[in-house]
Amino acid sequence: MLHKIDGVWLGFGVFGLAKINRSGIKTHTSLRATALIVCTLAALAVPDAYAGPANRNAATQSNSPINLDGFGTPLPAIAKSGPDFAAFAGGQLNFKQTVTVPELGPLFNGTSCAGCHSQPAIGGSSLLINEIRVRNDPDSSSVKIFAVDNMLRSGPQLQDTMQIFRSGIPAEPLGCQITASGCQLSACQQEEISRTSFNTDLPTCDPTSANFGNGENCVSGRTALPLFGGGLVEAVADDTLIQLAQSEPPSVQGVVKMVTENFLQAPHAGRFGWKDDHAFLRGFAGDAYLNEMGISNPDNPANTSNCAVGVTQFGITLENSSLEDRPGADGRADIDRFADFMRALAEPPTIPQGSSASRGMALFSQLNCTGCHAPTLRTSPNPASFVPPSTGGTPISSAVNKALAKRTFHPYSDFLLHDMGSLGDGITSGSAGPTMMRTPPLWGIRAKSVFLHDGRATDIPTAISLHDGQGKAAAQAFRALSASQQADLVNFLDSL
Repeated sequence: MLHKIDGVWLGFGVFGLAKINRSGIKTHTSLRATALIVCTLAALAVPDAYAGPANRNAATQSNSPINLDGFGTPLPAIAKSGPDFAAFAGGQLNFKQTVTVPELGPLFNGTSCAGCHSQPAIGGSSLLINEIRVRNDPDSSSVKIFAVDNMLRSGPQLQDTMQIFRSGIPAEPLGCQITASGCQLSACQQEEISRTSFNTDLPTCDPTSANFGNGENCVSGRTALPLFGGGLVEAVADDTLIQLAQSEPPSVQGVVKMVTENFLQAPHAGRFGWKDDHAFLRGFAGDAYLNEMGISNPDNPANTSNCAVGVTQFGITLENSSLEDRPGADGRADIDRFADFMRALAEPPTIPQGSSASRGMALFSQLNCTGCHAPTLRTSPNPASFVPPSTGGTPISSAVNKALAKRTFHPYSDFLLHDMGSLGDGITSGSAGPTMMRTPPLWGIRAKSVFLHDGRATDIPTAISLHDGQGKAAAQAFRALSASQQADLVNFLDSL
């Protein structure tokens, strides 16, 4: 819910009152903040003066709302196809559905996909850090913050004769958080601490620091990546990304990360996730369902922990020991429906460019930002030839294949790994080393409130200025611009 008080938009979400402006919510960017997981379901961004270190003297921006119309809609061709639009709508409902015990967990970071993919519409990003990785975690997966064995109280509840909280009353927000220094850890959380080596005193990873070089442990926060246009990204052929990497200037040349999804035998070019861990939306969905919500699924049948199997509270079984996401009568599991929804999401809508944004577009090219943030990609003539079927073996429909085929789109990303120096997250994930990060697409960036992989920047100029490694030259060139030129470039980005 949004209200305007004394000229400032205020958002009332699950954490109460928070100031929302173009610079983001600074009080929620710490790894130790208690509000790490559940994200507000909508946010309206209003530009303040850009006062980050790169642009302290920039002119104050207009105080009119940023145009966020059109985010989260299906591809036009999907909207016209009855069965495929129904699959999109059904997938959207599943995407925002809240999961409870005994399916949830036992360790988890959220209770619905939309809980962290909701800004400014379902399928978007998040206001907050919603995931933490630890350098010394042997499998580099996310630290699970909540646990079902400390989230319930009071037992089943009634309203009159109707059962309301069948599993007991959930603690607020979802129990003691592993990131809170005063948390009385449950048995499941103690196991998680032991497994991941997480503690609340670990510093943020800087892979170029002496401490990191000496092997010391550290943590990295992750913000949720927006999923708009995900089907188009998935429909780009591997060879297109490989050729793009080969064509890039040596100083900013990206690396294709070949990954083998656990339901395929052949490797494909990764393009989803901060470290390019997945090539396909099905793999992305299955990984998140297991590691963020604790839901075992056909592609990831083993639970992350058995710490709550056989444990009961108030007569409620806390954890299933069997496969939790099972295919329905239609042969589709939840992860298939998530993929249906993400695959059909349209790319973010652009807004008309004024003279300032047009000048900014020229500057974007002059600064060689296009070396990594490639403006244009084209999808395969036949995505169905490589996009995997559902877990039940159903291929993408002819209408979806046609909607995605031979499409030229403008993500402003090459989806490749680049060496970002001190801006790296310090985590090694397969062939993606501590300084290697995927180029995030810039389309729809006006809908974001925090920037970079851990939300360390609360405005676009600061995000640009913090680029390092292969992005350092562009950052230095940006800082050398006049205040008005910086504003032109930001206005261009806000039009994407």
